[in-house]
Amino acid sequence: YGLVKRGVIDVFHGVVSTGKEANVFCALDPCGQYLAVKIYRTATTDFKRKFEYISADPRFHGLRRDRRAVVYAWVTREFKNLQRAQEAGVRAPRPVAFAKNILVMEFIGEEGVPYPRMVDQPPASPKRVFEMLVEDMKRLYGLGRLVHADLSEYNVLLTPDPVMIDFSMATDVANPASKGLLMRDVEKVLNYFGKLGLKLPTPQQLFEEIEASY
Repeated sequence: YGLVKRGVIDVFHGVVSTGKEANVFCALDPCGQYLAVKIYRTATTDFKRKFEYISADPRFHGLRRDRRAVVYAWVTREFKNLQRAQEAGVRAPRPVAFAKNILVMEFIGEEGVPYPRMVDQPPASPKRVFEMLVEDMKRLYGLGRLVHADLSEYNVLLTPDPVMIDFSMATDVANPASKGLLMRDVEKVLNYFGKLGLKLPTPQQLFEEIEASY
């Protein structure tokens, strides 16, 4: 891998997760720091869906309708999304590097073991975690000018503070579909925390609160 030659990755440490479109590995950098390495499949990825989705993002107008070009653009976009999230102060993995179909980022865990997803381990303090997550949704929208677009208990790690992961679907607020995607994120988050017995705002109230952050 070019990333090994560039000194980004020293050695792979094991598999974190496997998926239909990408696998995530744990690796070490030359200084012994843990990294998460996400490798997208170029052959089995849902090319048509990805092309339609990414071509609606104003940042990627004019993208060639080519399988590899779309996968590489997808990785580039996820890296840039993580950069914007970091700059906005959102709790999210720090992006490290990318090349072709590979994305390297900060590993959220300890000694090669990832922190649990919220779906697997409900928060000990649901109210605090909900408030922190809403604060990050506001930062992402108001400062990062992004909508996560796939936010749910499956894409939040607990450290125990909530950390948003998987920014592959995140889109610029200039995308005409962004408001609908934001409402979907809002509904999923409220649905999860509602099951934990919290007193919550309505989806419309939370949507407007986040939208007002810009």
